[in-house]
Amino acid sequence: MMNESSCHGEGASIPEALRNVPDDRRVVLDVRDQVRAGQEPFQRIMQSVMSLKEDQVFVLYNIFEPIPLYGVMAQRGFTHWTQKRGPEDWCITFYRADAQAAAAPAPAAASRPTEPVGDAIVVDARGLEPPQPMAKILENLPRIAAGGHILAMTDRRPMLLYPKLEERGFSFSTEETTHGWFETRIWK
Repeated sequence: MMNESSCHGEGASIPEALRNVPDDRRVVLDVRDQVRAGQEPFQRIMQSVMSLKEDQVFVLYNIFEPIPLYGVMAQRGFTHWTQKRGPEDWCITFYRADAQAAAAPAPAAASRPTEPVGDAIVVDARGLEPPQPMAKILENLPRIAAGGHILAMTDRRPMLLYPKLEERGFSFSTEETTHGWFETRIWK
């Protein structure tokens, strides 16, 4: 994580909600080198997001505008402020616009079965043809630490995965997102 706390570009009009956020409430992640190296930063991004406290904002530096991430973050109650600061230099600040937006995910979470807290292992299996999503998820099961869980994203509801998880003693919960993919949480 970087200590670069300013996303201000020329002519940038900072949203009111971000005007007086102190540096100690900004969680900054720079994935530019990782993306340039051809690596997928989504797991690092989601681990940072899941560690945020209610009063913190998430600042992401990337080489492109991560448009698909906007929907993922909106589902978690975040809005964003995006600046293109130069070629391959984007700064996106994700924040909860108000108390109502911050509280929005709570009712859905309360209606789901009890899930573990802790760091999630994010497995993005979207775009893969069966049986690759199931194989990718199953190969990550041993990585679940005590109290941790997997957040698996798939294009389809992973019906054939469920019996395999039950055989191995794992619990799970699947929800369809508003963007048409499925998120399955898996825990021991």
